Amino acid sequence: MRYPAFMNDTRIQRSSLQSEVCNRLRQEIIDGVWRPGARLQERALCERYGISRSPLRESYQSLVAEGLIEVTPNRGAVVTAPTREKTMQNFELLRALELLAVRLACRNADEETLGRIAGLDEDMRDTVARNDIHDFLRLNNSVHRAIVLASGNEPLADVHLVTSRQIIRVQNLDRTVTHLASEGMHQHDEIIAALVARDEARAVRLFEEHLDTVEENLRSRLREFEPA
Repeated sequence: MRYPAFMNDTRIQRSSLQSEVCNRLRQEIIDGVWRPGARLQERALCERYGISRSPLRESYQSLVAEGLIEVTPNRGAVVTAPTREKTMQNFELLRALELLAVRLACRNADEETLGRIAGLDEDMRDTVARNDIHDFLRLNNSVHRAIVLASGNEPLADVHLVTSRQIIRVQNLDRTVTHLASEGMHQHDEIIAALVARDEARAVRLFEEHLDTVEENLRSRLREFEPA
């Protein structure tokens, strides 16, 4: 049966609303607006987003599948706490993806793309000078993401987007670790210099060392959520 055009338009708009709600709530959880253990009150969220309960409940299904919330009959939707096992499994995958990405970026990225990555690196330097850990973390993740996109491998970038969310979420739960900023900045400088020089072996080695630092920091932050 062929439906009138206005019916198709309505269905697309509804799907877009559910997707927008899901994206916004997901980002707020990743950003630490809703911390582990927080109960998501439907009425308050509907007022916050200016929506009905239906698209909110639909968005819950995606967030449950991603492990960001759990929904129980008695408590409703609650933000989950990251576990060491799942987080480190995600990090193993992230490490493999980013090391492959830096190899491919050395081979495939054009000069303009590498220039944009270097520009993000300079923006990061400003955040270190301002001692702005919030912007530092945001730009740090932007540099990693830009390198992945510079690989030119779309399936790799898609998997990285989903996997990186779990790691970024843990990083955002503690923004007091400012002493790591200078070390991370120096490592980024060297990685980008190797990328610009198309020195694949050096870029991969430096990136692996950088990821070792990221892993150490990640393990430290996860201790907060381990049982006493």
